[in-house]
Amino acid sequence: LGPALSSTWDLLDKCLKKLTIASSKAMDQHSHGLPPSAMNDDFSKGTVSTLRTDAGSAAHPLFGRLRTDNYANTVKELMGNPRPDPILIPAVLTDETLPPVATNYNNAASSLQRIADACSLLMQQRAMIKNSAAFAASAAQYALTTVLPMPHLDPAYCFWRKSDMRRETQLNLLFLIRRVCRIYSAATACVQQSRGLVAIRATALASAACVADAICRVKAVDDPSTFALHYSGLCEGPTNPFGIQAGAFDTLASNLPI
Repeated sequence: LGPALSSTWDLLDKCLKKLTIASSKAMDQHSHGLPPSAMNDDFSKGTVSTLRTDAGSAAHPLFGRLRTDNYANTVKELMGNPRPDPILIPAVLTDETLPPVATNYNNAASSLQRIADACSLLMQQRAMIKNSAAFAASAAQYALTTVLPMPHLDPAYCFWRKSDMRRETQLNLLFLIRRVCRIYSAATACVQQSRGLVAIRATALASAACVADAICRVKAVDDPSTFALHYSGLCEGPTNPFGIQAGAFDTLASNLPI
């Protein structure tokens, strides 16, 4: 071990000597390395009487990059044109003119439309609004679980089937429910995941599926949809209504904190 360390120290000493010789030092009239014959000018003697010098004495290669002529315009050119200030459009999530729970089809459609528009603004301006995804997810969840009344098995007591509904209203409600579900899926994918979030997401989407199922079974008073007639079992001929199977939702819900 001793000879190995001695050899290592010798190599380090040689390397240090080379670094000491090759390292740069501040140059003055005593250490610029010029021969004694060149030590006759005023600079070498330490006296400078004037700043005037011969022409071309400062013509060094690539020296133009260090010049600061027209500095302001050069900096502006490098910076480019200033970017316009971003325009922040406020997203209104509360509306005192609409009831918290829809009382008719128009209120339901208006609430879904306004919540979907506000959530779209929040998601599009997520770079300027903090926690925009969380706000959009909360608003969409509220629309799917609270604003829309849950359907009833008996058509006489079901909010979506006890009153007459036009086909345009039926299509508009289904379109808005799909839009809010897509916004809710995108917003919940942008926030921190947890078992509670998975539980409420599954519940909210299941509520949306139940409402959409009830709306699809409505026979429009003006122009009934062929799909709605077959789905509800109201079309002519020997047919039965269709339904949605819950699948593994009961197993999933039993293991989540709902």
